[in-house]
Amino acid sequence: MIVPPPNTTKEGLYFIDSDFTNVISYLVGYSEPNPLKATKFLCTSYDDSLCKAAARIDYVVHLSYCSKSTDIDCIAGLFAIKPDGTRVEGVFIHGMPDVPTNEFQGESTVGLPSSGVDGLWQIPGVIHGGGSDTYAVVSQLSSYGQTKVPGATLTNRFELMDLSAGIFPVQVLSGTFTPRKAVIQVNADGSNSVAIPGGVTNNLHTGKLCVVTSVTECAVRQRFPMDYTFGLSMRISQKISGWLHGRIQEPVISFAGNEFGTNLTIQARPVTVPIVLAWADRIDQPQVMQSWSSQAHPGRVWTAEASGATSISLLQALLPFANDSSVAEPSAWIFRTLRNGELSGSPSCILNSKTLAGFVSTNSTVYSAGPPTFNPVTESLDYKLVAPHLTSKGEVFKGVYTLGIRSDVARCIYKFTNAPIKATISVTDEAGQSSVAVESMSEHDGWIYLSASGFTFSSPTVHVKLIGTPIPEVSTAPVVTPTPTPTPTPTASSTPSLTPTTIEKPIVKKTTITCIKGKTVKKVTANSPKCPKGYKKK
Repeated sequence: MIVPPPNTTKEGLYFIDSDFTNVISYLVGYSEPNPLKATKFLCTSYDDSLCKAAARIDYVVHLSYCSKSTDIDCIAGLFAIKPDGTRVEGVFIHGMPDVPTNEFQGESTVGLPSSGVDGLWQIPGVIHGGGSDTYAVVSQLSSYGQTKVPGATLTNRFELMDLSAGIFPVQVLSGTFTPRKAVIQVNADGSNSVAIPGGVTNNLHTGKLCVVTSVTECAVRQRFPMDYTFGLSMRISQKISGWLHGRIQEPVISFAGNEFGTNLTIQARPVTVPIVLAWADRIDQPQVMQSWSSQAHPGRVWTAEASGATSISLLQALLPFANDSSVAEPSAWIFRTLRNGELSGSPSCILNSKTLAGFVSTNSTVYSAGPPTFNPVTESLDYKLVAPHLTSKGEVFKGVYTLGIRSDVARCIYKFTNAPIKATISVTDEAGQSSVAVESMSEHDGWIYLSASGFTFSSPTVHVKLIGTPIPEVSTAPVVTPTPTPTPTPTASSTPSLTPTTIEKPIVKKTTITCIKGKTVKKVTANSPKCPKGYKKK
């Protein structure tokens, strides 16, 4: 629990990775498509009397254990790899809670999974910081905004909006506990909303509360054995495309689409992620933070997202108020998909990908969650990170970063042939100076992996540059058709000797110019290049 400073006039901002263990399975209907204006109600199936009358339906589903080979939308396996390379398979113990607190029936014809529960597992002999080999697997699928005509049956399928999953070392406590449950809450203005009050929740800062809960057990979060690699396998009925991001190190992805959906396995090492708590008077707060409320609320603590441009700018502004240090560094093994809106501005090669295009992972407090931004000036993929320079113990915090991108997607972005690709990865600090880092690159099984580690914070930028063989440009030179030469008529006195005439195609030379518009830079290559409207030649 966060305790504000005594007699404070300040508000706090807590930078912590969002904790999806606080959300459970539920199916909700809306009286109209706009969720801000709609009346909400919880359903037991997509065609019960409530959801039948709905204009919009959303769901959140936690994935249960795959007890049969034909099960779908479930966790298929958990494993660990020892430092010597030995693989240890996890053994499923039981679900937590025993049954979903907001149980609903799925419908495969419209892509709606049934409600599920998270699970406790044993990985024999893989002892964590709590002294046991028990682990919890928490995973979540969600879909938002499936609209229909009220009273009609759904005819189109739900689209997967978000997939999140994590492995948590836990110590199981016995007692009497209250699992979380979704309810419809009436707000002060008369509107209503879905709320998940009460119960025992997980707290990443203290680590003292529950990751998952039943009526008789509470699984308390512990610290990972950091020299092990952990892996998670799942079967999903939906196709997974786009981009993954998360809190893992040196990930390896096995990804296969089939007629039933997607089989996904991710193995990676856990990372430690610094948590930042900054207290500031309203006058010192960034404008974005001030806009959250019309007046100051001394002692209140706001929570920021772990990724995105807003969180990056907030943490950059507030690090001085946190003494450029963290309050805790819990270990984590978590990954997520990006939602469609978060992919806006990405290269078309990623947007048009029908399968998983790539992923990024880091231990930075906040980061750019989407695909790296292509910098046309340096021809590099750039990626922004922000974290405190120091840990809670006053030690210099060292960063890790991994980019995995499907080889065909990388070649599409850069317009490379299938020839081998080379790459460089570098890290620069706020002043543009290189930060000391260990860098590596490999390409195998259709993926390019690049990583950097050992660099320092507060606000570095990772630069990735790929080098390959460009696809040859198709010539646009005009084709010159030679004029036929008349055939001479021989005379009796002589036979003329004909000298063939060679007609050469004109060589059209292309040139490249650089055009600028504010901070935007474009390069234009053509026979007679001109800057686009609004740009000036540099």
